[in-house]
Amino acid sequence: MAKKTVSKKTAIAKIVQSFRRIFKAIHQYSEEVLKEFGVTGPQLWLLKTLREEGGTSVGELSEKMYLHISTVSGIIDRLETKGYVVRKREAPDRRVVTVHLTAAGKRIVDRAPEPSQGKLLYSLQTLSEKEVLEMHDALQKIVRLMEVEQIEATFFFSEE
Repeated sequence: MAKKTVSKKTAIAKIVQSFRRIFKAIHQYSEEVLKEFGVTGPQLWLLKTLREEGGTSVGELSEKMYLHISTVSGIIDRLETKGYVVRKREAPDRRVVTVHLTAAGKRIVDRAPEPSQGKLLYSLQTLSEKEVLEMHDALQKIVRLMEVEQIEATFFFSEE
């Protein structure tokens, strides 16, 4: 079957509309989660990741979430203050700190929808290497076109 072609003008309009749709969905999700559960999207993502991994180290969470360890530590600090996670030093190596969900954290995870960024990450992992690299190249080109290479961003619509 032949691939349907669209004009450059139509393609540009569809690209921009796709970005608007993505940003709007993530923004709505973030607002709903904060209002209903009292946690940010990134905090919920960490809670859901902890549920999947069980008690895990901060470093392992950092790798699993593709975030810098200091960002993950900051999120854990806020979740610990809210009583949703607890840090434990594991024997015999007391330098290793693992993070565990509390009963309150488990209740949130059980009720809350899947985080947008977590969905994106897990979905990207299902793509072939070729598809991921093509998408990477296209998005890097958009970043360059918008001249936003210097902007540091860990999460959508969050100060985490």
